[in-house]
Amino acid sequence: MLNQNFNIPTTGLSQGTHRLFMRVVNVTGLTTMYTYKTFRIYDVPTINLDDIVEAEYYFNTDPGLGNGTNIDVADVASLNETFSIPTTSLPIGTHRLFLRVKNSNNQWSMYDYKTFRIQDVPDTNLADITDAEYYFNTDPGIGNGTNIDVADVDLLNENFSIPITSLPIGTHRMFLRVKNSNNKWSMYDYKTFRVSDVPTTNLSDIVEAEYYFNTDPGIGNGTNIDVADVASLDENFSIPTSSLPIGTHRMFLRVKNSNNKWSMYDHKTFRVSDVPTTNLSDIVEAEYYFNTDPGLGNGTIIDVADVASLDENFSIPTTSLPIGTHRMFLRVKNSDNTWSMYDNKTFRVSDIPLTNSASIITAEYFIDIDPGFGNASALSVSGDDLNENLVIPTPGNIAQGDHYLHIRVQNADDTWSLYDRKLFEIDGTLGVETETLSEVNIYPIPTSDYINIKTPNNIQIKAITLIDINGKIVMQLQNQFEKVNISNLQQGMYLLQIQTDIGKLSKRIIKN
Repeated sequence: MLNQNFNIPTTGLSQGTHRLFMRVVNVTGLTTMYTYKTFRIYDVPTINLDDIVEAEYYFNTDPGLGNGTNIDVADVASLNETFSIPTTSLPIGTHRLFLRVKNSNNQWSMYDYKTFRIQDVPDTNLADITDAEYYFNTDPGIGNGTNIDVADVDLLNENFSIPITSLPIGTHRMFLRVKNSNNKWSMYDYKTFRVSDVPTTNLSDIVEAEYYFNTDPGIGNGTNIDVADVASLDENFSIPTSSLPIGTHRMFLRVKNSNNKWSMYDHKTFRVSDVPTTNLSDIVEAEYYFNTDPGLGNGTIIDVADVASLDENFSIPTTSLPIGTHRMFLRVKNSDNTWSMYDNKTFRVSDIPLTNSASIITAEYFIDIDPGFGNASALSVSGDDLNENLVIPTPGNIAQGDHYLHIRVQNADDTWSLYDRKLFEIDGTLGVETETLSEVNIYPIPTSDYINIKTPNNIQIKAITLIDINGKIVMQLQNQFEKVNISNLQQGMYLLQIQTDIGKLSKRIIKN
């Protein structure tokens, strides 16, 4: 696999959205798609060297320049402080906050914007739960569900045994609702689950076995395999494929038990490839070319001795090639005057990046969430390089699971840049909480729209935070959620951090 970083220039691309595709060629010459990324090229804004002298914000509809709500700012080049912007006057729903600034040349420009949602504040229930009932699929009406015996409590934190033996095979939903001491019913929880058929246990020995390829010849008409009377097949069988044509095939294996019942035991998909002709002639010539075949014998000659195979290193110059992706082809001619392709490689010629000669003057680190430039934990700097043996302490309350350590530096030109990023894992301490958190199931990964979170019955989710690869919080949710919609997020890697009533869990997810 590819585990190194590649510098891929984008300077030749136009402004807009693009997709980068990377494919690889193996030693047999087979080309396969390895990965792809979607990204966007933005216009390079004009650098504004004037201080910000005014700032204002508004919600949803632009009231006109200078008519927004003023924010008191000092004359600064950029805004790096935290502002408290009240939202109490906004109705329930989705809103957009816009922040714009005016510089010392009296020019206004948009500084930032955020989309957020105002949710209804639920009534606080101070009354105890006095009754509870459950039902499956269809609501029988309040008070008509199956009763659950509960004490007068603020919340349900015990386990209940709910029988499902009367339900047919298929997908069902269980609803649990409660009544408080004010005689008010409310939905407490619900779960979707599936009742599966209980397979028949086979206590009879296997007495016969047969296999066939691709098309079923009928039960008992396959090719027999000699087996002893056993409960399962745990030996190796040699199944010849020499009679099969070149291409993809499927092998099916079925067995018969002592009750004379046949059943499918296993199947495999495989491919029969052509047997290449063995070349016993020595290589007498070799040549290479880039991208376009100039014709046999017209490539660039490589000086080789008469050998059966090439096992030495060749220096092939690429200085004449333009920036971009290229393919190098190497072919050889043997003593029978027959040319054949020997090898090919795909590679990229990249632009030589500018070297930053400014010294590093500041370094800092943060874990998962970026607190802002200059606000992270400081690291000592000695010269232009950081000590490779850094000891980074982790907070005592850090969540169990995946985390990102970010290290960034500031040079003498006052420019911040990412120095390194490392993924690491925190193993929970031994205990019931750690084992229970390990049972939380987050799926599917990767995904393009929804992330499902399946928790053990005794875990309650209190909050969910989604963090991008750069340490920016892109989503925060409160209360219990079984499904999180991430369809509006950019493709890439994220950390999903879950706060539960017994602890915190952090897991890496991938958005396609």
